[in-house]
Amino acid sequence: GGGVVTVKQYRRRIMNLVVVSLFVLHVALAPALAAQYHRVVSYEGESVVRCLINRSGKSVDVLLSEGLADPWGVSNGGGLDFRVSTQRWQMLQDRLPECQVVIDDVETFVRGAEREMFNVSDAATWFEEYHNYDNIVDWYKDLANKYSDRATYVDSIGNSVEGRSMPAVHLTKNSSPKEKIYFQCQIHAREWISGAVCMYIANYICENYERNPTVKRLLDELEFVFVPFVNPDGYEYTWNGDRLWRKNRSDNKGSSCRGVDLNRNYNDHWGGGGSSSNACSETYRGPSVASEPETQNTQNYFKSNAPIIGAIDWHSYSQLILRPYGWTQTDCPDEAQLKAVGDEMSNSAYNIHGVRYTSQKSIGLYITTGTASDWFYGEDATKDNDGYRAAGFTIELRDTGRYGFLLPPDQIIPNGEEMVPAALYFAKSLLDNPLKPN
Repeated sequence: GGGVVTVKQYRRRIMNLVVVSLFVLHVALAPALAAQYHRVVSYEGESVVRCLINRSGKSVDVLLSEGLADPWGVSNGGGLDFRVSTQRWQMLQDRLPECQVVIDDVETFVRGAEREMFNVSDAATWFEEYHNYDNIVDWYKDLANKYSDRATYVDSIGNSVEGRSMPAVHLTKNSSPKEKIYFQCQIHAREWISGAVCMYIANYICENYERNPTVKRLLDELEFVFVPFVNPDGYEYTWNGDRLWRKNRSDNKGSSCRGVDLNRNYNDHWGGGGSSSNACSETYRGPSVASEPETQNTQNYFKSNAPIIGAIDWHSYSQLILRPYGWTQTDCPDEAQLKAVGDEMSNSAYNIHGVRYTSQKSIGLYITTGTASDWFYGEDATKDNDGYRAAGFTIELRDTGRYGFLLPPDQIIPNGEEMVPAALYFAKSLLDNPLKPN
């Protein structure tokens, strides 16, 4: 108080105030995201092991089908990562010499990733952090309002098990009937980058009609359909329960284990290899084919939007571009064309940040049945697709196991940037050469 304050002192006082207020802001804002996130499940006593697939096929099948392990993804060297209880691993390791522990304590690993998730600047833009279900729904509504001449928001294609709406967004200019490209996201709850990259691509397409001749041509001649949440309940539960939850949130009769793996529940070779009849398994296929409302809603919406010429189910992690089939080693009838499409998608992604995506048949990873991408391409979808066969792909986004499902938010933008040209190439190549059933 009192006395004359020199300019220097005044500046110092202002700076102190600014620093204090910035600090308060940081404490107040960084937890704004954290306040929406409440993990209640602990991963103590769990490890991640990496197995060389070609040498451990049988043992890996046993781990998966009996619900003893949780499949994570593929590492750089081609190893398959599993989460397993440390105790069980100690019993199994003698039988699995081709497997080694890569994360000895999952709880510590997740805690580190959570710190990174919330360690975002207060000035973070939308794509520099992850968002919960309600905020993503609002974002898509805002996108459709902002670009009302090229985007249409559909409130719900049907409800989830717990009654959440599953919205859709359509992107096109001059909405005459057109061939469509279908993207569905967030079928596996914990794969947060899936929904983030879908938003990034939708945003890019809306923003660049006037600037990018490929986008202009695609919006003029095609329609994009985005289903942002195949699994809204599971996604919400990863924010309010278990960050590593994969399945939907169905109650399974006669079991205390919840959830069906929606990506083993589709009406294509349902009930075969790579899926489990054990409700406690992460690859539980459900009590019957397309038993889950989320599966039914997406199958029905896909059919109601015929003709669809290309469809991608977005996942993480492993950096893979997967074409049919997942259920058999036999080449699909369009193998040559789909291999060429996948290879070129991989090249166009690589050209952005030098990140390599492996283009291969789904079964090159491990056998899967009842998956969305085999269904897109398969007979049930094709019979109602106005004389077209959709090119069905699964894309596994970043990374190859360093962070896995817990990809830091500073990788959202680069992952989006490399997927934009891949997605645009996918659409353009199928517009030029759509598949017809043989």
